[in-house]
Amino acid sequence: MKGAIIGDIIGSVYINKPVDPNNFQFIKPSSAYTDDTILTLSTADALLNNKSFAQTLREWVKHCPMAGYREEFLNWVLSDDKHVYISKGNGAARRISPVGFAAKTLEEAMTHAEETTKITHNIPLKIKASKAVAGAIFIAKNDGPKQDIKHFVEDIFEFSINDNITGYTTEAIEESPVPAAVSAFLQSDSFEDAIKNAILIGGPTNTLASITGGIAHAYYKHIPKSIIRKSLARLTPKMKSLIVDFEEKYFPQQKSPAEFILSIR
Repeated sequence: MKGAIIGDIIGSVYINKPVDPNNFQFIKPSSAYTDDTILTLSTADALLNNKSFAQTLREWVKHCPMAGYREEFLNWVLSDDKHVYISKGNGAARRISPVGFAAKTLEEAMTHAEETTKITHNIPLKIKASKAVAGAIFIAKNDGPKQDIKHFVEDIFEFSINDNITGYTTEAIEESPVPAAVSAFLQSDSFEDAIKNAILIGGPTNTLASITGGIAHAYYKHIPKSIIRKSLARLTPKMKSLIVDFEEKYFPQQKSPAEFILSIR
């Protein structure tokens, strides 16, 4: 799942800014994790430790309240309001990657994706987006080809994916970033290439790169150590420990030793 977190960190400095493809830097001094990372960690915590998604979401947001949440959402969490919170944003699809990695079956991925999304985004389009991303990650983790991932997202969930990363309007991405994020992955030949594609689309680059990063990590099963080191150095020991524990259990195919991640300072 760390691919999603790394995507969030890399994308954080490019949000709504022009990007020069010939002068692209993966990590800048101001690169930082956002609410996407915290909510991804909350999802992983629930799955790993058999807690409810609602419980860990509140715990992690309270633990890291300054990560850039929407004010209304943060107030809802901090107030312990038991009423259902309905967001029209895209936060659910951004935090969903651990579901795809942890699921034993595609059906389980769909069930958990809907369960966690309904906590904050109980809207049909947002549930569909979360299921599409979780399913894409599940297929990628289990060595499914890109064509199967494209078929799943397009034919099962009826998202239209362009054959290249151009042509995604701001309005289309605001409605759902899933088609653009999946396109960035499909047009890549490595994890870092996928992340760069997502950033070059523009707009909410941390959102796009987070979704793309989760799928690309599941598919390529390799992230360059230099990118891991520079990205995860921004996380706390608690965050890195959760990543290691989660991936040791649910993603042993990946090629990043636990010792390396825990040693990052």
